[in-house]
Amino acid sequence: MTIDLSLLETAATKWDEAAKQFEAVRKIYDSKVKSVGLDGTWNGVSLLVARPNMQVTDEQFTAAPKEARAIASILRDAHTQFVDLRGKVKSAVADAVKAGMKVSEAGIASYDYAKASASDANAARHDPDLHSTEQSWTRYIEAAVRAVDDADQGVKLALKAAVQDPNVLDPAGSGFNGKAEGDIEKVEAKEAEDLATRINSGDKLSDKEMAEFQRLFRDNEHNKVFSQTFLAGLGPKGTIDLNLKFNDLAKGDDKKDFRALQEGVATSLATATQSPSDPFYKKWREDLRKAGAKDFDGGTVPLYGYQSFVELMTHGKNYGKQFLTDVGNDIITLEKSDGQGTGRWDSWVGNGLAPHKNIATDPLDTLLGIMSQQPDVATSFLDPGADGKNDHLQYLLKDRHWPTTASPNYIGVSHMDLPGTRMGFGAALEAAATGNVPGSDHTLGYHTEAESRVMHDTIKILDDGRKGTDVHYNLRSNLGHMLVDYTPETHEILSGTGPYMDKDGVWHDGTGGKDAHMSVPKESLTRIMRGVAEDGKAFGEMFEAEKFYSAGTLSQTNFSDPNERAAAIEGASHVFGFYDGINSDIVRDDKDHAVARANHIQTAEFVVTGGMQAAASALKGQPTGFITDAAYRVLYAAAYDWKEDQIAQANAAAAQKTEYHFTTGQKQVNHMVAGWAQENGYDKETGLSRHLVGSGQERYDSARSEALIYLD
Repeated sequence: MTIDLSLLETAATKWDEAAKQFEAVRKIYDSKVKSVGLDGTWNGVSLLVARPNMQVTDEQFTAAPKEARAIASILRDAHTQFVDLRGKVKSAVADAVKAGMKVSEAGIASYDYAKASASDANAARHDPDLHSTEQSWTRYIEAAVRAVDDADQGVKLALKAAVQDPNVLDPAGSGFNGKAEGDIEKVEAKEAEDLATRINSGDKLSDKEMAEFQRLFRDNEHNKVFSQTFLAGLGPKGTIDLNLKFNDLAKGDDKKDFRALQEGVATSLATATQSPSDPFYKKWREDLRKAGAKDFDGGTVPLYGYQSFVELMTHGKNYGKQFLTDVGNDIITLEKSDGQGTGRWDSWVGNGLAPHKNIATDPLDTLLGIMSQQPDVATSFLDPGADGKNDHLQYLLKDRHWPTTASPNYIGVSHMDLPGTRMGFGAALEAAATGNVPGSDHTLGYHTEAESRVMHDTIKILDDGRKGTDVHYNLRSNLGHMLVDYTPETHEILSGTGPYMDKDGVWHDGTGGKDAHMSVPKESLTRIMRGVAEDGKAFGEMFEAEKFYSAGTLSQTNFSDPNERAAAIEGASHVFGFYDGINSDIVRDDKDHAVARANHIQTAEFVVTGGMQAAASALKGQPTGFITDAAYRVLYAAAYDWKEDQIAQANAAAAQKTEYHFTTGQKQVNHMVAGWAQENGYDKETGLSRHLVGSGQERYDSARSEALIYLD
């Protein structure tokens, strides 16, 4: 921590001076010695003996300044790295001290009772998590110190390589290195490439070499020079081979080490491909197209390069938008060139056949799952565009031959869905339409034009005029989340009033920012909701979101205005009529599973967090559905457990021999209306409250009937 790092700069200057001195001596040698052997005045046997030695000397004088300048470059690079890394160690220690720790000379963090107040010290003594906190700070400091050591090892490696005699036949090993590399990262990349090549050749690395391999990636995490040099040396084919080796070797006690190496290679891949304008990028992509289509197995069950390559990508993150897009485009282009139904990615099982382990059976679906963690990429990839020229959404929702599990049998080959098929696509679709990583807390609504277009076109493409049965079971949950996120839109569409009426498209409300909205015909939305609602949990989440939105809409409506009051109640009744119509249709088709589905509905959650305060503006100048304290009070006063009623009605439906209609939605509206009246000073037993409860029944009945018509 106290070493004078400026000495490295001083040493670098001396080496630059040495390079100049070598060049000066070379000039003297050329003019005073070498010229004598070349000007024709010296002849005979002695010249024949002298010339080879003169050639060696000339080569050494040429190599010496190159080696000297390489060493100078390495020392300057080392100075820059060490100054930065030492600062990070000091910063880590300062952070720990600020958090109430004291740090020993060995870097061990422990609570500093001496500097703490009496109350804080007493609280710390009784804190069951204190030891864990201390360990966390110690690890934080250890990581900063380890980064210094990793860099130090890199400098050592580069210096050793710079002074290495390139003439392996020189017994003295004392010649200058005319090919000395002054870039530490390039030297480390070459070392990593050599180790990778050995693994690809079947060599077993020693424990020391494995540790060094991991250090190389750790030390150069996010370094473009290292990453591009390493990957250019291996090429896509070598990289795919390496990942296959990693998967084969990741067993038992070695599993952790090889998984760490996979993460290192994947991180290098993400780093190397950030800039599409780099010369590296174009060649890498061209070579990847060839390697991706290549069969790396050559046996009965093919193993294509893209399958291993995309599996490698799952060990990394934060890939460049263009790289993810290009890989996706190239896979789709390959699939289309095969022709539909060829089943390039099918997984073959049975009759002695077995799928390859630890690979992405469907590389496109896996890639889409990676995209889902970067919503802007998912949106860009799936957005049809204002001109409708991007067909990815159409291809994935309707046209693609999704890989299957293929099993040969005595009558031919049977095909079944791959386990987890479309899971990556579903996650990407959700991210693309909502603009958020699936599963993350976020504000409902507020979408860009591209996000709204993905949502709109998804509904339109999936709607085939039937009940929505073409909504794949592995897409229902994600589509349900999407519909939840678009609750402001679905509410206005189903209520059949306001600016959403008779609209089919995407538009902006003029408020700025994420002010885009989508609208589709009620019949299309109803059929897709019906397909999604086969998943009880998804239906429950949609119902919960609508409950909050309707309560918010009621709470912001002028209760004193009879017309506004009636419109709000009728709007909510109409929407919940559609929900009950959908629910009734599902149970009518499959009464045997009505109770099981209702139990799944019970697992649905819609948690309003600090990041979800606003449900979103329906349209500028129109009612908004803010989730406020007033909305909570309406729901709290309602005190209606609709999930329990769902189970009760499901049991009743299962026992009915005739058609059974759910009425949960209207009950929910009636309870909310009673709570809304109470919020405005009217007891549930007052005449006005009684009059308002059930006032939306007619709109509810017509909506439920309308939904069933759309679903016939």
